[in-house]
Amino acid sequence: MKKIVSITFMLFLITFKINAQSGWTREAKGFYGQVTASTFSSHDYYTTTGALSDQGSTFNSQSLSLYGEYGITDRFTSILSIPALVLNNFSTTETVAGVGSIKLGFKYKIFKESPIAIQVDFDIPTNNGVNFATAKEADDFGQINTINLPTSDGEFNVWTNLIASHSFPNGKTYGSIYSGVNFRTESFSNQFQAGAELGHLFLDKFYLIGKLKIQEKLDSKESGNQNSSFLYGEGTTFTSFGFNGVYKLNDKYSIVAEYSDYTDILVNRKNIYDGATFSLGLSLEF
Repeated sequence: MKKIVSITFMLFLITFKINAQSGWTREAKGFYGQVTASTFSSHDYYTTTGALSDQGSTFNSQSLSLYGEYGITDRFTSILSIPALVLNNFSTTETVAGVGSIKLGFKYKIFKESPIAIQVDFDIPTNNGVNFATAKEADDFGQINTINLPTSDGEFNVWTNLIASHSFPNGKTYGSIYSGVNFRTESFSNQFQAGAELGHLFLDKFYLIGKLKIQEKLDSKESGNQNSSFLYGEGTTFTSFGFNGVYKLNDKYSIVAEYSDYTDILVNRKNIYDGATFSLGLSLEF
């Protein structure tokens, strides 16, 4: 019975994919797909020096994302993530739409019996990072202004993460730690991230995971790219925390959800809008 519970737990773990990290890979020829809708809204902006600034207008972003995994072998998994529709606007501008950067990744479990993996994700831009939104009203000089609200940052980059996980003896609890580096192009600064996650399976149907993550600028010198828009992530640092949940409807379908937010507990917020993101999705596996 304990073995069956452990197997059920492992299935929950490797199929829950809203920003979750784990050292397990998908079995050969196994498939997982997920569609997710997310929304974010905030008027509190932390500047590049970390000062809180009320911008007067509210930044809003919604997205519809597609995610898929396929087990090439029991230890080698391919990953594809596509923000198929991204909507950005300020409360003072019209809404612009586009496709976000596509992520093509591969995860390899280093040891056959131990859930320690290396994951490499290639972020592929879908446009040149330019998508202007038009102001709803003229300014004091009678001019209709525009502001760039890109849905893709226009640059190719590579995330490399090392992930280690552990399943506890009760067969229902796991923990993960991970760290990685984002190597960016177009003179943007490289980034460092690290995080930890703890999850538990309740009633063999509902899985809850808590997570904590930091991101910092890796380069000590100033970037050669002077575009400091928060949507390009240049100089963006933060501590984020969140809760993910999944409810298994049957053997194939699950409802997935996430709440995430920011704090200064470990790394201060810089060049970022501070607020909560809510996500809801449906997953399929076979």
